[in-house]
Amino acid sequence: MSRICCRGLPVILVTAVISLGGWTTVAEAQADAAKGARPAAREVKWNNPDSPKLPGLEHRTLASESMGLEIGFNVWVPPAYATGDDRYPVIYFLHGMGGNENSDAGGFSGLVRQSIVDGKVPSTICVFPNGGTSGYMDHPDTKVMVETFLIKELIPYVDANWRTVATRDGRALAGFSMGGGGAMRLAVKYPDTFCAAASWAAALGSRRPGAAEALREQLQTNADRIRDRVRFLMIVGEKDQTLASHEPFKAQLDDLNLAYDYKLLPGVGHDLGRYHRDTGREVVEFLGAGFPKQAK
Repeated sequence: MSRICCRGLPVILVTAVISLGGWTTVAEAQADAAKGARPAAREVKWNNPDSPKLPGLEHRTLASESMGLEIGFNVWVPPAYATGDDRYPVIYFLHGMGGNENSDAGGFSGLVRQSIVDGKVPSTICVFPNGGTSGYMDHPDTKVMVETFLIKELIPYVDANWRTVATRDGRALAGFSMGGGGAMRLAVKYPDTFCAAASWAAALGSRRPGAAEALREQLQTNADRIRDRVRFLMIVGEKDQTLASHEPFKAQLDDLNLAYDYKLLPGVGHDLGRYHRDTGREVVEFLGAGFPKQAK
């Protein structure tokens, strides 16, 4: 397994990551996701326009046909976007349980920006969708169709309205907890849409009936389309509640001879600030390593 050397973030950036994300307010909800629990009934606000005020970050909404709602999302564009007509790869970052489109927009785009400035990754667009408490799955019984919204509505909309590399080679997923599990599951299910997925503390277990079985079946079915095409990075803490859910997924990847990178962080629990501080640049550089250079 490869190991990428990751420098520590400056203190100022770490502080911004924690304060902009608001993660300390959603610890209980994220712990539910970490245990693989089906989300309890919680009120979800699907459009939250009070996004962090940062250069390059813009809050937008999209009328979702599948959900019958206006869904909020954030888009961050790199400094180079304002000049020229190059096209850029895109990372879709999926928030954890209890978050929304604003939760990780400031922190993760800050990681990407610094990696671009340091020449570690090509200039990259970041998109932060609102996944509610869905697990990034469709729930037709409640008309919460986040998977459909992301794959069939948001990605085409982003490709039509920003200068993206609109192919699988220019599109990747990342996420924390519920979002980390969503990143892995969507990359497995749609290997012709995404070239890579990276997760912190992926909630790979689920109490939704049939969800775990469906993931295993999709991995088995799509193994040949994934092999040597989709790259996976899983980072999880030794004391994180999601650790146990990684083992069956890793075992199946091994059985199918599918490559992945895996990193266990000693002493780390379900702490997004710690994941950012210790391995934020590693995640960004892992995803960026597979992206094409800017294209016209």
